[in-house]
Amino acid sequence: MKILAIDTSGSNCSVAIIDNEKIISDFNLNTGTTHSQNLVPMLEQIQNFTKIDLKDIDVIACCTGPGSFTGIRIGIATAKGIAISLNKPVIGISSLESLAYNVPAFDGKICSIIDAKNDNVYSGIYNQSPYPTLIDDYISDSIYTLIEKLKNISGKIIFVGDGSIVYQEKLKEVFGENAYFIPNHLNTQFATSLARAAINYAKDDKYISCDELTPLYLKKSQAERMLDGNG
Repeated sequence: MKILAIDTSGSNCSVAIIDNEKIISDFNLNTGTTHSQNLVPMLEQIQNFTKIDLKDIDVIACCTGPGSFTGIRIGIATAKGIAISLNKPVIGISSLESLAYNVPAFDGKICSIIDAKNDNVYSGIYNQSPYPTLIDDYISDSIYTLIEKLKNISGKIIFVGDGSIVYQEKLKEVFGENAYFIPNHLNTQFATSLARAAINYAKDDKYISCDELTPLYLKKSQAERMLDGNG
C-alpha cells in the first residue's frame, strides 16, 4: 500500500511516500517561505525523483492540526484536490498523534506538546502499545493545566514537540527523573511519522470522506477571536 502523506501544520513543509513500512521518499523544507509556495513544487519533485505518479498512490494522508491555521488549510485543500481528482481514499491525523510517532520505543507515556504562545499549549497524552493511542481528550490550555493533569500519571513520561523545548525546564522541575526528552531535531512534525500513523489507520479501515477532512484547530483563529471581541 502506497501512502502519500502531507504535513503543513508547522514551520516544516513535509511530504512523504511510504510503501507499506518502507519509506520511498521523505521531502522536508523549513526555509521560512510559505507552504503555499513550496507544497505543489515539492509534490512535483517527489514524483520526478521516485517515478511514482500520484494516480498510483493508494491513500492520501493529511495532517489536520492543531498548528498553523494557514498551513493546515493549505495542506488540507491540497490533499482534498488530489483525492477528489484521482478518487483516492483519505485519512486525517492530528499533528499531536503524528508527533507521538517520532518517539522511539519507550516504556512510559508519551506527551506531545505544541507551543501555542503565551504559556498556552496544545497537547495529547498517549500510550505506546503497540502504537500511540490517545488516553484522553486533547488539551488546549495553559502549560500549568497540562502539568496538573500529568501529575495524575505515575511513571515515566517522554515529551515531544516544540512545546517540550519551550517548557523543558518547567517539566524537569515538576517531574524530575520521570521526565524524558527526545533530541531536538525530532520535535518537528514530519510527513513520515504521519504516514506511519496512516498505515495503522488503513489497517483498521479508518478512512474518511473529503468532506470529513477538516482542520483540527482546538481554538479559534486570531481573526475569529477578534470578531468575538476576545482579540
